[in-house]
Amino acid sequence: MVKKELERRRVLDPTVAELLAGMEQRQAEAQLPLRTRQKKARERAKIQSRKEARATYDLPPALRSAIRDLAAQHNLPISQLVSLALIRFLNDYSIEEVDLGQYKKPSRSPKYDWVLDLSGELKKMEKDGTIS
Repeated sequence: MVKKELERRRVLDPTVAELLAGMEQRQAEAQLPLRTRQKKARERAKIQSRKEARATYDLPPALRSAIRDLAAQHNLPISQLVSLALIRFLNDYSIEEVDLGQYKKPSRSPKYDWVLDLSGELKKMEKDGTIS
């Protein structure tokens, strides 16, 4: 029988690994020419300045597709179309034209008490042909 040589795997904490990777990246960038370093610094600053305006939400694929199609139809950025929709929703909610209670279902997640069941609304939109 062939003996396998046991080898201890090194476990590295993800935070430590991220710090090490960042240090390695900075060292590599320090070796670049001045113009390249300046360009990278400007790119990083631009990305950092946009972070405040960015948000990520989970949306049903059919809804994403309908939004993308509508934006393309009107030659608009998707983010601006969604911003308009959210502004209109918040306005309607503030004057009590939207009742979230009718959509609330108990959540299985310890993080939230409720989730919104939007399946009925999506089915209506599919039936009306608003989304496919």
